[in-house]
Amino acid sequence: MIFLKAVILAGGEGTRLRPLTEKLPKPMIPVAGRPCVEYSIMSLVRGGLKDMVITTGYLSDKLIRSIGTGRDIGARILYSFESEPAGTAGAVKMISPFLESPFIVVYGDTLMNIDVASLYADHMKSGADVTMAVTEVDDPSEFGVVDTDGGGYVRRFQEKPKREEAMSNLINAGVYVINKDVMDMVPEGTPYDFARQLFPALLARGGRIRAHRITGTWLDIGRPADLHRANLAVVNSYGEERSIDGCTVSGKLIMSASPRIGNDVEIRGPCYIGRNVSFDDRTTIISSCLYDEVHVGHETRISDGLILENCRIGKNCDIRDSILSPGCRIGDNVHLEKSVIGEGVFIKGNSSLIGAHISPRKEG
Repeated sequence: MIFLKAVILAGGEGTRLRPLTEKLPKPMIPVAGRPCVEYSIMSLVRGGLKDMVITTGYLSDKLIRSIGTGRDIGARILYSFESEPAGTAGAVKMISPFLESPFIVVYGDTLMNIDVASLYADHMKSGADVTMAVTEVDDPSEFGVVDTDGGGYVRRFQEKPKREEAMSNLINAGVYVINKDVMDMVPEGTPYDFARQLFPALLARGGRIRAHRITGTWLDIGRPADLHRANLAVVNSYGEERSIDGCTVSGKLIMSASPRIGNDVEIRGPCYIGRNVSFDDRTTIISSCLYDEVHVGHETRISDGLILENCRIGKNCDIRDSILSPGCRIGDNVHLEKSVIGEGVFIKGNSSLIGAHISPRKEG
């Protein structure tokens, strides 16, 4: 029997990011050129945890085809498939016979680059039943809030409180080290959640949950603004200031290849630029990520945008704070602001959309 030490939860549907996630599982959403889940895998590998299982459900075939065995990034990956949503703890319960104690659980739909080895060592030293990674945020109202005692152990939880009612700014970061016997508390065959059910029940029976404050990168990508922030955070961390012939460039860039450039093009970083990207004359790109095979027409301006593969954008467009899913076509003289456009959608010329969420046409 193969014994595993790490589990990546990657079965979520990403409802807050629709229509982007209608044809793309949330863990596969790209962040500065990599699927989000790859950052979790790499963080585990750097911490010495190479044997792992990814729990999947929604659009699992796309994730499995992309990530494969993990050999390219130093991991050995198996997959567990949920035919029905099992909840976070329920998904791990299904594979618990294959897990070595203690094991680590991470969420595959958050951007993380943290010291997993330090988290694991803290758990082994503390003697806790569970060690939970925690981090401080400015607004805890979208998260599970954690209240700790003076010794660094969890006293209670508060799920998504109003900002003014939050008992602290310390939140559950969704990375756990768990002693295997804790999973005996999870019922068979019913959806069950770590944060909402298992951990409060563990505290109620006198169990100990250690709160480990993490450093490094940890960002939620649950909403469009969060996803954009995560992309730029990676570029700021790993990008470089560089020049592109025939183009005015400032700030940091990550580039897969040099783009094809017209006249009077300006790029203001942080920006990510994929392969075979082309810019016509007098285009301006500001704090945006443009993926493979994107074409931007004359005198178009893109700011705070996430433009995925094979999108074509017409001339004299203004795209702000928006996401274009793969294969979108944008006509000339289009204004988009705070919008998410689904895969393969065509936006007619001379349109103006603010706060729009447009789904792809249903097949069949």
